[in-house]
Amino acid sequence: MSNSRELPLFNDNWLNLALSKGVCQLDGSGGIYFKTLRVWFRRFPLSNKQKRHLKQRLESFNMSNHLGGANELFWWELMKSFHWSASPIPVSKEGLPDFHITSPYEFFCEVTTLNRSEYEKRQLSGREGLSLEHSHDMARMLTKVTEEKTEQIRHGHAQKKPSVLVVFDCTFWGGFGTQRFQKLANFLLGNTSEPAILPSELSAIVYMDSKFCDGRFIISGQRSTVYHNPNSQYKLPTTVFQMMRQYLSYKKELQPTALTSESDYYCWI
Repeated sequence: MSNSRELPLFNDNWLNLALSKGVCQLDGSGGIYFKTLRVWFRRFPLSNKQKRHLKQRLESFNMSNHLGGANELFWWELMKSFHWSASPIPVSKEGLPDFHITSPYEFFCEVTTLNRSEYEKRQLSGREGLSLEHSHDMARMLTKVTEEKTEQIRHGHAQKKPSVLVVFDCTFWGGFGTQRFQKLANFLLGNTSEPAILPSELSAIVYMDSKFCDGRFIISGQRSTVYHNPNSQYKLPTTVFQMMRQYLSYKKELQPTALTSESDYYCWI
């Protein structure tokens, strides 16, 4: 759906304000980054009226809000590269998920971002350093499932379809090539003293090991991982995410059949 008049993103007034606040650069990687988001936003298939909320998020000077919008666009571009048939769901007061996918399998999808925690921000601002520790961020991810995104997850279940939560890791250690994906398998699927209990309404969690490098959006084909919920009522076939590593349990792992290369990371422009 499109309008004859384009809804502008990052216009001159916004860019001048952003420059005065010191929150962006327009040359080099900064220019590539904003140009990419403009292109993605322009071809995002919603009307101007329906895209206003997304525009507000992208133009927010709150980094968490901005990254949430950017990752939603990133996921849309990824789905198109997967050759899926999908459509975005306009924002409403009902707490609907972000996307409805109809092929290669019908399911609903909510996209969320695991941002830097207040603890990380304090440690980094104080130049105290930050140790590699996964448990806090894993617990925060579980909170998204059990508290923050329950309405969006239940929507698919109410339609008797699988519901998937896509989590982009934008914490300090996200995109650093750690073994967090393995830690998550143990935490979410049972190989701990107190394994996480995932609700039956949730079919799978998709963990996105991604980063921004030289203004480009990059995903790891080796560390981005799907965790299938053994408690789910509506199962998602493993063929849907065959391009990623998948866990059916912490003992049963399926290797990706696509998105693999020696470099591991892939760019989307």
